[in-house]
Amino acid sequence: MAEDIRENAMSGGTPVRLRGLAANGNSISPTLEEVMNAMKIYTYSFTLAAKEEKDLGDLGYGMYLLASPNNAATAIYSVGAYQKCFVSDGGNNLFCDYTDGTKSVVFGRKTTNGNFFLKRGCKLNCVSKE
Repeated sequence: MAEDIRENAMSGGTPVRLRGLAANGNSISPTLEEVMNAMKIYTYSFTLAAKEEKDLGDLGYGMYLLASPNNAATAIYSVGAYQKCFVSDGGNNLFCDYTDGTKSVVFGRKTTNGNFFLKRGCKLNCVSKE
């Protein structure tokens, strides 16, 4: 049988599972992914070729944080139902929405209440074979 450990004597680290209570008061042990999904926090990681586009489905409305390791830059998007959305990348001019579509990373909706798409443009770090 496992040794009982007092709550304040537990060591730190990166958890695989968390402890908590369900709405009905029962004990639960969700994974980090289950907790993030319940909070509507989703993470994706893609490597896209030049001009490649990925359909991400309907992600709803909200704030989205994108990172581009190749360009060492990030951007935050505020997206509602429409194609045009607010984009800020700290003045790096690498990210845009589909109403612009001319930068290195294009993210957002193509149609009102449509799916979200992510596209790698060909402005930086890219050689087209056309």
